[in-house]
Amino acid sequence: MNIANKVTTVRMFMVPIFVVLYLIFGKMYNIVAIIYAIAALTDALDGHLARSRNLVTTFGKFMDPLVDKILTMAGFILLTSSNIVPNWAVILIIARELIITGLRTLAASNNITIAASKGGKAKTLSQCISTVLLLLNNNTLNSIGLVIFYLAVILTVYSGIDYLVKNKKVLNLDDM
Repeated sequence: MNIANKVTTVRMFMVPIFVVLYLIFGKMYNIVAIIYAIAALTDALDGHLARSRNLVTTFGKFMDPLVDKILTMAGFILLTSSNIVPNWAVILIIARELIITGLRTLAASNNITIAASKGGKAKTLSQCISTVLLLLNNNTLNSIGLVIFYLAVILTVYSGIDYLVKNKKVLNLDDM
C-alpha cells in the first residue's frame, strides 16, 4: 500500500473516532473539531501525494471520495442530531452526494472520468470549514459557521446541477 492510500486509510479510521468523541464529549466539541479538521486536511494530503508521486491507484480512486463522503455525512448527521443544522439541508447535501457519486460510477462504467469542478471543490471546502466552525464551542465562530453552512448548501445544489447538466450524456436519457 502506497503512502497516499495509507493516508486515505487513516482518514477512514478517523471517522469512527470522530463520531465516538462527538457522542462522548457532548457540548465540548473543540477536540472533536480538531479531529474533524485533521481528517479533512488529510484529503488534500493524500491527493497531493498521489498526484505528485504518480501514486494514483484504483483503491485511491474508489476509497478517497468514498471516505470524504462518509466523513462529511457523519459530521452533518451529528450536527443535525444536536439541532445545530436543519434536517432538510443535510438531506439535500446527502442526496446530492449520492446522486453525483452514482453519476460518477455510471460514467466510470463507460470509461468516462468526471473530474472535480471548481464548484465541487468550493462546495467541499465550504462544507469542511462550516463543520469545523460549527463543532467549536464558540458562539461567534458558530454563527460564522452557520452562514458558511448555508453557503455550502447553495454550492452543493449548484454544483450538483452543474455536474448533471455538463454530464447528461452519461445518463443517456434517450434510452429510457
